[in-house]
Amino acid sequence: MSEENQSILSQDGLKLHLHHWAVDLPNKVICIVHGLGEHGGRYLEMANMLNKANCSVIAIDLRGHGLSEGKRGHTPSYELLLLDIEELLKTARAEYTDTPMILFGHSMGGNLVANFVKTKTTSELSGFILSSPFFDVVFQPPVWKVKLAKIIGELLPGLLQSNELDVSAISRDANEILKYIDDPLVHDRISIRLFLELTKNGRAVLENENKLKINGLHYHGDADQLVSFPSSEVFAEKNKDHVKWIPLKDTYHEPHNDLDRENVYKQIREFIQESDKEK
Repeated sequence: MSEENQSILSQDGLKLHLHHWAVDLPNKVICIVHGLGEHGGRYLEMANMLNKANCSVIAIDLRGHGLSEGKRGHTPSYELLLLDIEELLKTARAEYTDTPMILFGHSMGGNLVANFVKTKTTSELSGFILSSPFFDVVFQPPVWKVKLAKIIGELLPGLLQSNELDVSAISRDANEILKYIDDPLVHDRISIRLFLELTKNGRAVLENENKLKINGLHYHGDADQLVSFPSSEVFAEKNKDHVKWIPLKDTYHEPHNDLDRENVYKQIREFIQESDKEK
């Protein structure tokens, strides 16, 4: 397989990087939105699997991540991240005019994709996939710390801090942990604003009563120590008419990079084969 690298412009003028793994005459195109601190290039193995299933793949490096422009781990607003996803989908549609599209989001990307399909026009999509979506933190910080963060967020929204991610919690596969550590494009930065926006919108999507217009696949490992598994259960239950929910026993934060990845890939392939545009 070969990767084509290309750039698009965000609506506020940033150059955003895209990773494109194409096949001839694809039956689907999968658009990938990655997690906090990582980048689209980390989805090479998934792209390889999807290419073998005759799907083309386009993965974005979100602003402030990977090879895209922007302050590391920061966004001026949550809405701009959703607009970046719109630009990703526009680019995919221009390349694949009649091919059904599926939007995939992992962790932070799952937060964004869930809000996107709840609040934006989804007529271009035939489905969506949520992988360990970040709807809430595992352990709630003290109230005083939250209040302090909000005050600082008003005064210094771009202030960066470590995301304090425990790298050993991403996967039970030691090789995957080493690859994450050795990846020069991975960073541990997050701004006060991005943290507050993600937590606010992650919790908000759980309360959003908008009816989904397209079907989705939603999976999450019950041993995830980085983002809340129970929050995924809440989202799945509230949207059960349109969401296929798969809890993964003993699985860590990155199911597609964990020991049971073949089962995850199987579920993704089956969903892709079954999905189609709403008539």
